[in-house]
Amino acid sequence: MKRVFSYIIISIAGLFTVALQAQPEETVETLARQFVAPSDIYRPHTWWHWLGTFYSKEGITADLEAMKEAGIGGVVVFNAPAWLDTLRAPWPQQTYRSTAYWDALGHALKEARRLNMQVGIHNTPGWSTTGGTWISPEEDGMKAATFSTTKIAGGQKITVNLPTPAGDYYKDVAVMAVPAKKELALADVCDISDSFSGGVLTWDAPQGEWTVYRFGWFSTMQRSHPAPEDVAATAFEADKMNIPATIKHWTNVLTPLRERFGDYIGTTFNDIWIDSYEAWGQSWTPEFRTEFIRMKGYDPVPQIVLAYERGDAILNNSTKGIERIKAEFSDESKAFLADYKAVVNRLFLRCWETGLRMCHEAGFRLCFEPYGSIISAPFDIAEGVGIADIPVTEFWVHSHEPSGGDAIAQAAARFQKRIVGAEAFTGMEATCQFTETPAMLKRPADMGYNFGVNRYYLHSWAHNPFGDQYRPGFVFAHYGTHFSRLQTWLEPGKAFFTYLTRCQMLLQQGSFIERNNEVVHRRTPQAEIFFVRNTGAAQEKTFEFPVANRVPELWNAYTGTITAVSGTKADNGNTLVTIHLEKDESVFVIFPAHNGAWPKLPERRLVGEAATEVSGSWTVTFNPATGEKPFRRKFQTLVDFSEQNDAAVKYFSGTAVYEKSIHIKAFNDADTRIVIALGRVGDIAEVEINGRKAGVLWTAPFSADITPLLKPGANRFVVRVTNTWVNRLIGDEQYPRDFEWEIRESNRLPVMKGLPEWFLKGTPRPEPRRKTFAPWFYHNKDSKPEPAGLIGPVSIVCQTVTAVN
Repeated sequence: MKRVFSYIIISIAGLFTVALQAQPEETVETLARQFVAPSDIYRPHTWWHWLGTFYSKEGITADLEAMKEAGIGGVVVFNAPAWLDTLRAPWPQQTYRSTAYWDALGHALKEARRLNMQVGIHNTPGWSTTGGTWISPEEDGMKAATFSTTKIAGGQKITVNLPTPAGDYYKDVAVMAVPAKKELALADVCDISDSFSGGVLTWDAPQGEWTVYRFGWFSTMQRSHPAPEDVAATAFEADKMNIPATIKHWTNVLTPLRERFGDYIGTTFNDIWIDSYEAWGQSWTPEFRTEFIRMKGYDPVPQIVLAYERGDAILNNSTKGIERIKAEFSDESKAFLADYKAVVNRLFLRCWETGLRMCHEAGFRLCFEPYGSIISAPFDIAEGVGIADIPVTEFWVHSHEPSGGDAIAQAAARFQKRIVGAEAFTGMEATCQFTETPAMLKRPADMGYNFGVNRYYLHSWAHNPFGDQYRPGFVFAHYGTHFSRLQTWLEPGKAFFTYLTRCQMLLQQGSFIERNNEVVHRRTPQAEIFFVRNTGAAQEKTFEFPVANRVPELWNAYTGTITAVSGTKADNGNTLVTIHLEKDESVFVIFPAHNGAWPKLPERRLVGEAATEVSGSWTVTFNPATGEKPFRRKFQTLVDFSEQNDAAVKYFSGTAVYEKSIHIKAFNDADTRIVIALGRVGDIAEVEINGRKAGVLWTAPFSADITPLLKPGANRFVVRVTNTWVNRLIGDEQYPRDFEWEIRESNRLPVMKGLPEWFLKGTPRPEPRRKTFAPWFYHNKDSKPEPAGLIGPVSIVCQTVTAVN
């Protein structure tokens, strides 16, 4: 019965993996219908960092429910350190892969199934790369070549101890002798291994001066990092060029998952991850010499010695690689180093392929970031893309292009990989200090899509195991972006996640054709799809699309609207379309194969406009994100909260609700469009008019067409503005810290030494004026608060428009 079950899982997994890449295309009618409220399958996913022993079933449920409500479709579990004093952790028994850990992971899968969400997990503790506590550094760990040298005077029988090269668990490969000559050739390198035993060389040395190389390998002792504290010292990286070590690793990864959670595999539990390569170098494996000879037809060891003697290459102790050290060097060394690199590449890829096969046999897909992060990957990126079920790149909030640039999407197209993922919005303290907003994230989001990415895995949602009374709660050390169920803007931020989902829905259709500057092109039998972005100032620009005899449409993922647009025929038969784009605005230009009956707004041209500034006082209700009692203020004009003397306003974080009655004159909506322009907003606004929602405005220019919501006379305007946590965090720094803290040398940031006693015991905190709680913090009492609130000026813009036939 067990064998039958296993075979069914394998068969289902194979079909599931094929289905991922060969999913039938949606019709344009279906896409248009879903554009307003796209299917959950197109939602972004998020990395979900479980920090050391700090996880709880209550927190797991709360996190997943918040993700689902916000518009996130799945999670990838990463087990990372808490970077806190674990002696003061409330659940010390919840170590990595303990009974409590498996129980919590099972709870996460059960809850994800209930919520119709997807789950993946990283294969190793930490995020790099393939390893764990089951890897013996001596037998299964990563290895590097090394040697010691001894000078010998020849013309006599020599008996000499050869020093053992530096390195843990050293093993000999060969002993080579090289004569002292001005011009060395390969034939001059002598293999004298038969004269060496037990560390002693006994050799009838020919005349002349000789350098003897005792050549071998050692364990790099590379650990999986950064792993949870309880396994940080014992989780080692697996040998990346050795099949038995690879099989041992993946067996230990997959067997417990299949045995415990087989019912979820293929439905809820689908993906095994390999993050970007950060395991440093590996220059050797026990079978390397044999494999090199098999692939290239000659022995690599004399070539390594010769290249070193000539000064063409070195064994790099930092990267553990064999590397060239001169701009110009001998053709022989050049050819050898190329062959060496090719063999390393092939052995690495062979092990990745083994991992892929074993993931498939267990019923999983493999998501793989096939490139180096802190060093260049010792394998070919494009071939790595070909191995992955879902190839994944990454970009940071400040990135101008994803890792690998165009290479990932181009290779994915060549290997017919429909989904191209990205670890999205990674950041550190220089850019992510709880300052992140949807407006800040839009530019890198559009950049990633422009490079051919079509599914985002948000970096990162730190699991918060404690109750919602502790806000903003746990964070993933000093890494961003700070996605969390207690993020101030999570509720209005649904509009941002919907934007991502709409983009991904369209960008997952058909095949990737090309990327041309700021336009990416995909093609389906139903439509030509172009994603266009503007990175400069607001402008009207004419784009030329390689499409003939089709009528274009503008699909706006920000508003969820489709608008008819006129195109003109270029001399070469292509279609010219003129589009007005605001700064950092993007739009899809769709050329359907046929005109359908889906709803479209008519194309209307702006003839003129007049703006009227909304003056007078505003009543504002402040709803603190910390859960404190709301309070009200009346302002005679719009103000920036951060510039006020009133500390409750200056250090406010949360949602401020503005209410005002505005008189609107009667108008003819056939030739009039009325737009609300909010001016400066800190940071995201939801507009409601006469009890009806006008939408969430989360990026500049913070304006919206409100024509259908208005009536002649008095209109009730409500604007809900949500800012970040920054100002309240700075406000708390005005008061004494009621916890022990230290400065981390790695980044000079303050961090709690451990959870304070009052927190663990649930007693009142010693400093009640402090309202926030987060183990890591970026601000002090002298930090400048961020602009916040509806800063304005707010205007009602009356536009005269005319229909375009």
